[in-house]
Amino acid sequence: MKQKQATNKQLTEEIVAPAKGRQVCISILGTLIFVLLANFVARWYLKYNTTNRGYLLIREKWELLLAQKQPVDWLILGDSSCNQGVVPSILEKRLGGTSINLCTLGDLGGVDDAWMVDLHLQKLGSPKNIVIVHVYDVWHREGISRKLLAKIPLSWGYWEELQPPMQFSPRAMLDFLLLRYVPLLKENQTLSEVLRSPVHSFQKSRRLSLDANGFMAYEEPRPKRVENDKNKHIKFVRKNKFKMSVPNRQALEQIVALAQEYGFNVYLVNSPIYQDLYNNEDYQAYFSQVQNTLSAYAAKSKKVYYIREPMVFSKEEMENADHLVYPAAKVYTDKLASEIDSIRQARDESR
Repeated sequence: MKQKQATNKQLTEEIVAPAKGRQVCISILGTLIFVLLANFVARWYLKYNTTNRGYLLIREKWELLLAQKQPVDWLILGDSSCNQGVVPSILEKRLGGTSINLCTLGDLGGVDDAWMVDLHLQKLGSPKNIVIVHVYDVWHREGISRKLLAKIPLSWGYWEELQPPMQFSPRAMLDFLLLRYVPLLKENQTLSEVLRSPVHSFQKSRRLSLDANGFMAYEEPRPKRVENDKNKHIKFVRKNKFKMSVPNRQALEQIVALAQEYGFNVYLVNSPIYQDLYNNEDYQAYFSQVQNTLSAYAAKSKKVYYIREPMVFSKEEMENADHLVYPAAKVYTDKLASEIDSIRQARDESR
């Protein structure tokens, strides 16, 4: 009994003070203010310092369009194969006029192209010519990435105002809201990387370098990556038959209609392709379906032209199976200019 009493004497009784309503409110409010402030700082920092090159590319290309003061002669649109494949300065030298490369990412599909055309018409008037370059496997993609859409630097609701419009369900709208304004939730991996290694992350975020006309040169060939990418493409074409997705169909129909209405020329172009991939029979069977579909769209208007034959390159000239390094990009652009010039001459002769 004495031992038990001694043990009890060692215990200190904790007295919990009653919580007052005012203190609870102050605590909750302080936490909320801290979270909002942290989110604001994170959003400000990631606007131009994100380690996600895709996010940064979309923002910079759209801001380049918004910064234009007059219509361009050559508006270059498409995916990342075009971003590092079509050199505006070479196009200008060969064909004359001004040009700008606004190519972004394949997961935005043709919708991004159509929206840029629409905004150019609203803000600047009609361009004289539009060049659209996509990898063959972009045209089938049904879903448009909300993560990427959230990075387009336009005011809230732009997706309903630009043509063709896009609708979101209430649940998707909430997700879009969080993607656009709450990086603490939706970009937590990037923020974790920044916190773990701030200097490296800052340096990495600066690696995206565009020239004044929006072209991004890539210098390092990756032959092994090209081969691996080729094998992935072959697996894809063996399992699938081509069908143009609804968003891409709507976007392309919109561009064709605008070309007819405003009188600008549209040149649909295939991305560069790795030679060994193009030689594969399964690839050619799938690719021919893409060619036939795009040819049908070009036939709808005398202002739309499809450059049907692709330009092929060796793996030593590429980063992956459809992305070129800078020396090859200059060759690709020069060949593209020759194809367009031939179309223009034939058009002039037929008048």
